[in-house]
Amino acid sequence: MNIIENRALMRPLDTTLTYTNITYTNLVMMSVISIFLPYVIAGSFLITLAIYLLMNKQTRKLVLVHKSSKYFLGFSGFYMLVSYAYENWFGVFAGMAVALGIVLGYFQYSVMTKELFEKVLTLICILSIISTTCALSEKIIIARLDQYYSYDRISAMFYHPNYFGTITATVIIICAYKILTHQGFKGFYYIIAGMNVINIYLCESMFAWVEVFVGIAILLFITKQTRMLVLWGSIGAIAGAMILIANINLIPRLSEAELTLSMRFKIWDMSLEQIKRAPIFGNGLMTYANKTLSKHNLTVHSHSIYLETLLNFGIVGTIGLLIPMLKYYIQVLKTCFKEKNCKITSLILAVTGAALVHGAADITLLWIQTMPIFIFLIAGLGAYKTESKTAA
Repeated sequence: MNIIENRALMRPLDTTLTYTNITYTNLVMMSVISIFLPYVIAGSFLITLAIYLLMNKQTRKLVLVHKSSKYFLGFSGFYMLVSYAYENWFGVFAGMAVALGIVLGYFQYSVMTKELFEKVLTLICILSIISTTCALSEKIIIARLDQYYSYDRISAMFYHPNYFGTITATVIIICAYKILTHQGFKGFYYIIAGMNVINIYLCESMFAWVEVFVGIAILLFITKQTRMLVLWGSIGAIAGAMILIANINLIPRLSEAELTLSMRFKIWDMSLEQIKRAPIFGNGLMTYANKTLSKHNLTVHSHSIYLETLLNFGIVGTIGLLIPMLKYYIQVLKTCFKEKNCKITSLILAVTGAALVHGAADITLLWIQTMPIFIFLIAGLGAYKTESKTAA
């Protein structure tokens, strides 16, 4: 009789837990699905979702249970005040957006499981079919309106071709990860990767190719595919020789590389001058976009994630940002190499390496669709935390 009563008491609790887990899973999946919607819709949905997570008592606890979440939120709040002090209104709103991104990331980290992570990765691959369809449609429309439309780089639903390039490169790296870790039907991921190669050609993002090369190289190294790594490196070297020595245009817009690099040097010189004006705390987020602070009209950011960090946060803020990030990546490396849990961590390291290399010449992560997909991927480490708690 006692056993029956205990089971009866447990049923409502089990139902509640199951319902809650399904709700959290749906929220994570919806946040990723929104990334592949037109950027206005994506941004509106993600902002609304992050505000909901912060306002809801249960989900807020999942965010604030992490000490580092409070630190990052405090960091964002401080630099909103810095932006306000310099009348950098763009920086104030950008700080709010970053704070909401932090909320979304920590929520995903708290509820992440290995099964959910892998399912969402597959979903991302499927959703990329939509972006390819949109890109091809856009290309056809531009071809027909060529006399009225001079700009032929494709952005699909991602506002700018370089953002599209980063999303596309990320999807290709995810496909490589699925293939190298023997998950699912390989043919499916080869097809998805091929479609996204078409996307790179359509968006004409030169550095997207570098992202793909670096990301896959890191995956091959971590998964100990030595022969494949040597072959991959050889392919890269041959492609480099064909481009630099034989002058073969394998990559679209390669003929514009010299002009693009010249423009980058001008932007970097202006960034360094601005850093010298406020070296300690910076001027807040999006300083380069603020015309009253930087006095230029070249672009909205410094085209370097390293210069942008110093420009926005100064030396003190940069150190304050690096310390918790280093702690996170030390944990990733420990999980990957010491604990031999390489499945998720290999992908985290691959997309991070790709982002850091690309970040030397551009800041494509600073957008309402590219940042959330990166946040989801690094939140994958939470799957190991969830697993250890369940085991305990």
